[in-house]
Amino acid sequence: MVIRDWSSDVCSSDLEKPPSPTREAQAKPGKQGEKPYAEMTKDRVKVEGLFTFDQDTTDTSWLMSIKPEQFGPIYLCGQTRSAAEGAFFDNGSMGESFPFYFKRVGKNVAMMEKNLRVQADTSSPSYKAVQKGITDHLWASATVKSLPRDSTGEVLVDVCDFFLQDAQNLSYFLGQAAQMGVRFDSKNSYCDNIKSFPHNAELDVRLHYATSKPIDAETMQNPYSMYHTIHFSLSTLPETDYVPRLADDRVGYFMTMYMDYTNMDSYSPYVRYINRWNLQKKNPDARISEPVEPIVFWVENTWPVEYRDAVAEGIEFWNKAFERIGYRNAIIAKQMPDTADWDPADVRFNTVRWMVMPGGGYAVGPSHANPFTGQIYDADIRVSADFLRYMFNNMEYFIKPVSFDGSFPEKEDPLAEYRKHHEMQPHMCNYAEESSVQAATGLTYLLSGVDDLADKDALTKEYVHAYVVELVAHEVGHTLGFRHN
Repeated sequence: MVIRDWSSDVCSSDLEKPPSPTREAQAKPGKQGEKPYAEMTKDRVKVEGLFTFDQDTTDTSWLMSIKPEQFGPIYLCGQTRSAAEGAFFDNGSMGESFPFYFKRVGKNVAMMEKNLRVQADTSSPSYKAVQKGITDHLWASATVKSLPRDSTGEVLVDVCDFFLQDAQNLSYFLGQAAQMGVRFDSKNSYCDNIKSFPHNAELDVRLHYATSKPIDAETMQNPYSMYHTIHFSLSTLPETDYVPRLADDRVGYFMTMYMDYTNMDSYSPYVRYINRWNLQKKNPDARISEPVEPIVFWVENTWPVEYRDAVAEGIEFWNKAFERIGYRNAIIAKQMPDTADWDPADVRFNTVRWMVMPGGGYAVGPSHANPFTGQIYDADIRVSADFLRYMFNNMEYFIKPVSFDGSFPEKEDPLAEYRKHHEMQPHMCNYAEESSVQAATGLTYLLSGVDDLADKDALTKEYVHAYVVELVAHEVGHTLGFRHN
């Protein structure tokens, strides 16, 4: 399979650059009201990196600079829900990831989502048919606020125009489908924090949702208002010598796939790549070698101290398997320090996160992969604080009641429609429910009538430790690309 240069996929006519403006042109506003670049950025706090941002500290507004050479190239956008109301949605949940590019359309800048569902090699005549016939999609657009900067030609847009939106479509899923009357409140939503680095920019937006119907949720102090924090990671495509690997039906990997119309002589147009990390040996000739870059997972500093060793052990559990294929210390666990100034949602860090969602006894291990090759580049595992307590719930249901018939009282799920359309069903598993039943059985024997984990003896502590190790190892397996392991 030919690896294509996707930075050239936008038609050349879309990338035509206007002539550089003269100083005289910059000295006064344009016909549409654009102001000189220098005037727009005066007295603002500048954050430089992949994209440059200027913050007005008096009103917390943010301007984003886009250079002429940044119109056209493909970037990646990843979403993570960093905070939520704790009743229907948790924190730390990785959302969709998609490729995008910026396109200048008159006085607007369009953030276009690149359509990768249908592809063809650039050497094939079908490539032209795909480019002309299959359109890309609009994520959002922003009005150009400034005249081009004299030295670089870059222009300013309000970054909130791109990202201050109902990214999760809760107005539909909670508002209409669940009939809870929830609506996105743009007036009270805002950009909270922005950081920029050479290859990525990290943005937090605080999205407010309001309703006139009171929400029955024990975690919500105010039943008419909820805030969600969505973290956006904008990054360049990783430049590596990674070679995609075709999927094999006999091995259960998550996959990246598309329809290839380069040739018509195959039974199916689908090309399927497995999702995996780019591990390479430091010493290719050695039977066992450390990798050039190991997979590093950070234990979030919100984890209770007594479980951190078990989490680290679960992360590094997979080194036994990697040694059998020639890698030593392929996965490394590190503790996130309390003084860390980076966000666990930052695309540069893989994390195991501890979240609070009362009644939510589950764990999830998602990852983001390069949509062109299947190379995994980011993963954030999250474990709910009630997961261990969930063992006791199962103990009450499965062990104590002699007459228990194996069914739970039915309760309508207000997010059934959301889970059906929003969550990635192929990525879902019922490990939490099944393993907690087994753990509850063991704990019933070990506790012998003790109801408080604080009173557990050495044997019980060892049992719980082993359970956390197994849980984390299972979720790490998902982030390695395995559907089940």
